[in-house]
Amino acid sequence: MLIHEVLEAHAGRNPQKEAIVFKDLRVNYREYMENVDRAAAAMVRLGVKRGDKVALYIGNRPEHVYCYVAAASLGAAAVPISTRYEAMEAGFVVNDSDSSLMVVSPGMAGVDFLDIVNKIKTSCPALETIAVIGGAEEVALVPGAIPADPLFEPALAESLDLLERARGAVREDDTAFIVYTSGTTGVPKGAELTHRNLIAYVRGQTGAMGVERDDRLLLDIPVNHVGGGVMAILSMLYAGGTLVMLDAFVPQEVLQTIQSEKVTVMGQVPAQYILMMMAPDFDSYDVSSVRAAVVSAAPSPKELFTQVKEKFGIYPTNGYGLSEVSGAVTFTRVDEDSLERLSTSVGRANPGVDLSIMDLQGYHLPPGEEGEICISGDAVMKGYYERPDETALVLGEDGYLHTGDMGKLDEEGYMYILGRKKEMYIRGGENVYPPEVEEVLQEHPGVLFSAVIGVPDPVMGEEGRAYVVPMPGAEHPPSEEDIKQWCAARLAKFKVPRYVVFRESLPLTPLGKVMKKVLYEELKGEEGPLA
Repeated sequence: MLIHEVLEAHAGRNPQKEAIVFKDLRVNYREYMENVDRAAAAMVRLGVKRGDKVALYIGNRPEHVYCYVAAASLGAAAVPISTRYEAMEAGFVVNDSDSSLMVVSPGMAGVDFLDIVNKIKTSCPALETIAVIGGAEEVALVPGAIPADPLFEPALAESLDLLERARGAVREDDTAFIVYTSGTTGVPKGAELTHRNLIAYVRGQTGAMGVERDDRLLLDIPVNHVGGGVMAILSMLYAGGTLVMLDAFVPQEVLQTIQSEKVTVMGQVPAQYILMMMAPDFDSYDVSSVRAAVVSAAPSPKELFTQVKEKFGIYPTNGYGLSEVSGAVTFTRVDEDSLERLSTSVGRANPGVDLSIMDLQGYHLPPGEEGEICISGDAVMKGYYERPDETALVLGEDGYLHTGDMGKLDEEGYMYILGRKKEMYIRGGENVYPPEVEEVLQEHPGVLFSAVIGVPDPVMGEEGRAYVVPMPGAEHPPSEEDIKQWCAARLAKFKVPRYVVFRESLPLTPLGKVMKKVLYEELKGEEGPLA
């Protein structure tokens, strides 16, 4: 099955069903399909063909959704660009993906997209056409650009004939979406996700979460990641539900939207839940419609689960995934799992996903044994775009994606994350997995965020260093000794960080993950004794 065929089916069966909500705009499934067809027909006229790449520099707006599905329907790949990128980062994605068409909006959140496009367009030789969303004034700001209006206007009969022929050549193994990994551990790579990958993924996700056509999912996370681009946009399309879009995360706006739109499903990183629950007027909002709250992208302390339960009336769902497998491929089940399991495990595999824990020689390990998390199934990416050597490093001949993450499975198939293979450090011969230490730190009432890395030590080989962001407004902010004593009461001695560094903030990716490569770079520049 192809992505646009899913849309056609819903538009045929339930044309008046509400599909997308954005501010005052309400779009039903018939209009959704018409908008996608218009965008696709215009792309055909602009020369987009099977195998091409279409860069989308739009952000969380319906036009992004239309262009995404439209490009995929032609056998082309949508390449979303983060709205938080600087010129160098945006230019890298456009150039590395060989995008030939870019659709760009003027900007958002104080970022001038058009200025960035002017800075990068000459360094992207494959980029032939830039279509600007907006009026003549905005289009004129990018010399050589064309207005994007034709992408969203009724198509001529001739264009529709060309569109039908173009779609007839599309196959399930054509790349539909190229998502660039966050680059927390190196240069970003474009994971190629095909129609087969994406349909298999959302089939498993909706099955695991029980998502149905009556659900209304809130999208306020970036669409250039699988969380927004697949787990939100495509899961709602597959289920025939309603996608409620916000162009930015503002706690009170999110709460108001949950209340007014009767949102039933939401996915947030831990920081977003914390900020919402810290809103002084939280109790004035009705959030009782939420039946599923997914927490992902960063370690989640047990206290977060109990706080969400107290505030929203439900325990959040935990999960594990990555760009290379189209999204989260495991989920806990709030209707059957205990608090302990919800807060320590990342759940069981989605339907259609095969999880295995392997040792360094590639042998499958039994339950309880620690090793590398490996994943197989139709949701696993085709590969990294134009990077065969790097693809070969993670996609084995055995058909498994080797994630580089360490974990273990229990007898019931629940998975537990131990950390990144590369992040693990060795203190005096003992393996230390930073996420385990970070989870303990996050349980401290005076800690807002934390990160742990290994630093060189002449005696022990490596020692742990904890970076701590204190909880704002704490009556008694934690001291270094407080942190060490807290850890010592809950962890083996060799896991207790030797060094504690307090910071006002930590470098984060758009999804709320700590960019540890920045911390390691800082470490390289340090001189003298560690502190």
